[in-house]
Amino acid sequence: MLRSVEGAEDEVDQAARLVQQHDIGADDVVIAVAASGTTPFTVTCLNEAKRRRALTIGVANNRDTPILKEADHAIWLDTGAEPIAGSTRMKAGTAQRITLNVFSSVVMILLGRVYDGLMVDLQAVNQKLVRRSESILTRLTGRSGDQAREALHRANGNVKVAVLLLHGCDVKEATEVLSRAGGQLRAALADIGKPAPEPADLSDLTT
Repeated sequence: MLRSVEGAEDEVDQAARLVQQHDIGADDVVIAVAASGTTPFTVTCLNEAKRRRALTIGVANNRDTPILKEADHAIWLDTGAEPIAGSTRMKAGTAQRITLNVFSSVVMILLGRVYDGLMVDLQAVNQKLVRRSESILTRLTGRSGDQAREALHRANGNVKVAVLLLHGCDVKEATEVLSRAGGQLRAALADIGKPAPEPADLSDLTT
C-alpha cells in the first residue's frame, strides 16, 4: 500500500498460483479489471478461473482486447483518451470504480441486504450504526424509538428480524420466515400477510 509494485502485472505464474491458492471454482465469480484489457497478470487470473469453471466478467477501457474476448461477460467502458496520456487513474480508473460500485450495490439488493433503499442488513458495530438501525426500523414500521430499540435488542441487532417482531412474530418464527424467504424482507412480510412499507424518505440517513 505504501509503494507501487509495477512489475507485478507481468507475473503470470503468480496469477495462476493465486487462483489455485484461493480454490476458485464453479461457485465463484471472478471480475478481471484492466484499463488496457491486456495486463498479463489479470488475463492469466481470468483464464485460470475460467479453466476452473468460475463465472468470469471482464472490465476494460479498450475494446476487442483479451480480457473482453476471454470473459464470459464483457463490460467495455468507452472512456476515450486520458487528459494526461497514460494516467489511467483518471478517466479509466474512475469509470472502473463506478462500475464496481454499481455491481456490488446491485448484488447487495438481489441478496436482500437492501430494502427500499435502506441497508437492512447493516452490522451495527458503532453507535452511529446503532442509531441508523433504529431510524431504519422506525421508518419501516412506524413504531417509536423505544419500541425499535427493544425489538432490535430482542433480534440481536438484526433489522429484518426486528421488523417481523414488530409485526407480531416471535424471534423463532421471524428467523424461520426469513429463512424461507431467502433473506428477502419483502417476501417475508408477504409470507406473514403484512403489506410492504411505503418507500422511505432517506434524507437523514446519509451520515
